[in-house]
Amino acid sequence: MKKYLWAGLIAWLSISQAVAGEVTVSQAWARATAPGQDSGVVSLRITSQKDASIIAVSSAASNSAEIHSMVHEDGMMKMRALDSLALKAKQEVALGDDGNHLMLIGLKKPLKAGDSVALTLTVQFSDKRKEKVKVKAEIKPLTESLGEHTHMHH
Repeated sequence: MKKYLWAGLIAWLSISQAVAGEVTVSQAWARATAPGQDSGVVSLRITSQKDASIIAVSSAASNSAEIHSMVHEDGMMKMRALDSLALKAKQEVALGDDGNHLMLIGLKKPLKAGDSVALTLTVQFSDKRKEKVKVKAEIKPLTESLGEHTHMHH
């Protein structure tokens, strides 16, 4: 009986892997927000098994969510909202502080360290098929190095 159950479980696992295995997200985290700050930044790494694009981002934690790219223009850093972000097959794309990142805009409540924030990424594959990828980002403290300023004065 046990052996049969195990085989069924393995079959079930491999089926759910195949469905959710097209796009994998890892190391998702968000920085806690300062008082009065109404937007947050989410960092994550995403890999698609096939050529695809992230075409939409949403989160219940904010009014809207956008992918922003950082571009150098005339010696200035400018942020642009991207309509979509290309994912090359089997290549990890990192969304983070430098370069492209995810912005949560119009936060409904501050992001507190120790909580987590849920996002949904809509990924469209080259064959026009769409997949919604649910992501849970862990919220980390605003600055890891708050203690450093106090040691400066001797």
